Formats: sequence, C-alpha cells, structure tokens
Amino acid sequence: MLDMNCELIATLPYIANEEKVRRVLACPQISEARYNTGSASLMTPAETVALLKALSFEYSKRIWLDIKGRQLRVTRWADPQYEAIELNHKISVGYPAKIYFRNGEYSNIMKTKENRIIVDPLPREALGAGQSVNILAKDLEIEGYLTELDKKYLQAAQQQGINSVMASFVERHEDLTEILAFVPKAEIISKIESLKGIGFISSHKPGNLMAARDDLYIQTGQNKSMLGHLETIINSDGNAICASRIFSSLERQSTVDFSDISDLTLMRSMGYRCFMLCDNICNYHFDKAITAWRDFIGG
Repeated sequence: MLDMNCELIATLPYIANEEKVRRVLACPQISEARYNTGSASLMTPAETVALLKALSFEYSKRIWLDIKGRQLRVTRWADPQYEAIELNHKISVGYPAKIYFRNGEYSNIMKTKENRIIVDPLPREALGAGQSVNILAKDLEIEGYLTELDKKYLQAAQQQGINSVMASFVERHEDLTEILAFVPKAEIISKIESLKGIGFISSHKPGNLMAARDDLYIQTGQNKSMLGHLETIINSDGNAICASRIFSSLERQSTVDFSDISDLTLMRSMGYRCFMLCDNICNYHFDKAITAWRDFIGG
C-alpha cells in the first residue's frame, strides 16, 4: 500500500478576485500557494508582491512567486493572417520547426526575425497577449532568461523580503545566478520543462526541482519517454514537486475520471509526495479538485 503522506500546492486564482484567493488560502488541504506572474492584474508588481506578503502572513502559508524566465509567450494580440506573431524573447530556430498553441493546435514555423515569427497553416483563432506557446525545432535558441517583468517582480520581492521563487524553463546554472543577482537569499524551485532542463539536472544535480509536466511532455516529444524524464527528476530530488495535469478531467466533466487517480498513484509510486494544481483547476474547479484530493489521500 502506498504511503499517502502527500502535500498539495495551489495556484492562486486571478488576484483581482479576492474571495476566490482567500478561499484557496483558507483551505486546510493546501499547504502552500503559487502566484503566476503571467496572470492578468491591474496592479503593479510592487503592489502585487505587497498583497501576497500580507496574505501569506494572514494565512500562515508560503506563497511562491512563479516567474516566466525563458517560457515563450505571445506579447500582443495578433491575427497571424495579417501580422507576425510577436514573442517575449528573441529566438533562432533550426528547421523543421513547429509552434504549439494552448489548445494543442500547432503550425510550422516558416520564418523568424528576432522575436517575430511567420507560421503555416494559420491558427484558426487570433492569439491573445500572454498566451504561452511551445516551439519544437531541430535547434532552438532563446535569447536571455529573465524578462523585464520578471525583473520587476524580483526587485519587489527583494524589497519586501520575499525569497520564495519558482523559475520556469530552467536549463542552465546561469539562469539561477540571474535570479540570485536580484534576490540573493532566494530559495529557487527550478521548473524542468524541456530536454535541455533534463540535461541540466543530469549533469549539475541541483536541488529543489519541479516536474512541470504539461510543457515537459510537449517539449520531449509527447511520447512514453516522459516516464523516464519524470524518474530522472525525482531521482535527482526526492522532494521534487509534480505539477500540471492534476485532475485535468475536471475541465470537461464534473468528477475526476479513473485516469486522474491512476496518474496520481503512478506519480506517488515513483516517489512524488508533493503535487501542485494548475491555474485552470484553481480558477474554475477548485472545490471539486479538493474533494478528489481528499478521496485520493483518504482524508
């Protein structure tokens, strides 16, 4: 029988919805929370970090700042029939190259110039600012790590004395040193989301890891090799967090299906003891997810 001594981290809902945010933080099944700095907010990074610090103190729960790093995101609304898609980083690719959108649709990349790309076939819908994308290519180089928004959040974190940082798409030691230049005492959880990230932990053995399974599955070819990568992460860090695709069936039905329970059981059998709920589940299906979690751990 599996030891069900597991922890659950939540992603905070949209910060403007204070009632939802407080309900998540007040939930006894939630041990810590994550704030996605890519989510919509009318507050400045300094205002947001100050609010998060106050909420963390009020509920006695750690709140992690999740910065975007090298995660590729669309920077402005675009209809790709008439405009190039603009990304938050300059890139260069080796062909063939494909870009995957949030709905699972993908297009071939035909041409790139700095942070702009032309694709074919055209996506069926216009692309919204802030939407994350994945690029799979014969070779991919993304210029820089921290975005300007990341730097503003880290500056605010340093000023407020917040040291808890989740870092997306960590692939090299220099990514961590960039963060430490802004927050010298930062405790960093490295989100492993690419083959380069897997290579990094295999050679450098850093601690504090997260298996960010959604992007990692796409980036590693969407095949059974994913199981080996998940084992690499937990073998490198016995306290690694398993994130993404937790109770994802709730996005299409009212109760979790058997595949969700089987997935958690498999991850637990690999050694994962800490799990994190994603944005959509916490925004739209939080109560049902907590019910399923109680059932899973027998609480």
